[in-house]
Amino acid sequence: MKYLLWAVLLYLGWRWYLSKKSQPTSPSQEASAATDQAPEAAASTEKMVACAHCGIHLPLSESVQGTGALHFCSNEHRLRHSGS
Repeated sequence: MKYLLWAVLLYLGWRWYLSKKSQPTSPSQEASAATDQAPEAAASTEKMVACAHCGIHLPLSESVQGTGALHFCSNEHRLRHSGS
């Protein structure tokens, strides 16, 4: 029974040690850990634009470019907006 208790205590100590080892200890390490993840997030995000006619938000790559800096969700909305 005492060996089981020692095994549990060793296991819990090892888990505590691993959790402390994986955590950054200083603010500069936390900042560097945050900047390591930023390029991945920036690569997967895309600028969102609002349709000038109906106001729906959509990714820039899926929008239809209108005159000037206007973006539309479809060609129909682009034609309706320029006609009004």
